[in-house]
Amino acid sequence: MTLFDVRMAFRLHRFEILGFGVLIGLLSIAAVVVAGNLDATGYGVSCRLDGGPNPTECAAMGSAYYDIQASQVAPVQSILMILPFLLGALVGAPLVARELERGTTRLAWSLAPSRFRWFIVRVAPAVVIVFGLSFLAGAALDRLMAAMEPGTDMAASFAGYGSRGVVLAARATFVFAIGVAVGAVMGRMLPALIVTAVVAYVGLAGGMYVHGKILASEAVQVDDATGSGVPGAMWIDQRIRTPEGSVVNWDELNALVPFPDDGSDWPPAGYTYVALVVPGERYRFVEAREVAALAGGSLLALGTGALAVRRRRPG
Repeated sequence: MTLFDVRMAFRLHRFEILGFGVLIGLLSIAAVVVAGNLDATGYGVSCRLDGGPNPTECAAMGSAYYDIQASQVAPVQSILMILPFLLGALVGAPLVARELERGTTRLAWSLAPSRFRWFIVRVAPAVVIVFGLSFLAGAALDRLMAAMEPGTDMAASFAGYGSRGVVLAARATFVFAIGVAVGAVMGRMLPALIVTAVVAYVGLAGGMYVHGKILASEAVQVDDATGSGVPGAMWIDQRIRTPEGSVVNWDELNALVPFPDDGSDWPPAGYTYVALVVPGERYRFVEAREVAALAGGSLLALGTGALAVRRRRPG
């Protein structure tokens, strides 16, 4: 692959790449600025962690802090979380489908020594750009989340899991790969975009469901109703410990001690709450595992796209 190949691939999709690049860049800067504004109130550290200088000053700091969250954090965070997925779909689906639909592949494939090389020349630069811009958005959201969770080590916390950092970039790249595969198979841009949205949604939702089941199997029990006492933990479920020491779920508890009709306390005395959580120190491992799974899915999708291009008729 030469520099000329990369430039040509970029020119074919410069509108989408430049447009999203500018938007993600500006919103990433905005996220860092908003995070600085949250830090500047002093509320996160002075009042929430250190107890505050005094109640009156903390009330003023808290008011400013939550005003910024409502007016600045919400729009910046929500838009910046969505843009990488739109980037992946709008660059991935037309990448091959556009040229197939316009018929430019007839000449290109007659001149190109290898369809696989033709495919790689278009896909490889786009993968780098999509992942790079998505990672920029994820890093900015990481910084914003750190300001929203003062005193929390983001490298050991599941706060905002999936909506920040490298996981966000990996998910957006997976959407891109699905788009490339669907576009190569269908050969039409608009239908490919619609099918990409459906397949990517099902794929991500299914993956998160399976990963959630894996995480539930790895959860540990803590004597805390909400698990909030474990720093950075991911809450999975709540259980009840019986006086005998066994841990049961709510249905099992109801079978043991039926819910009273007279409004008395339930569960009765002697039963205590237990939370199932994934400790925050496992964040990096869980993050790496999901990124690896998404990378494998992306490679599989891109391989499907390459196979579709190789087997497709020139006309």
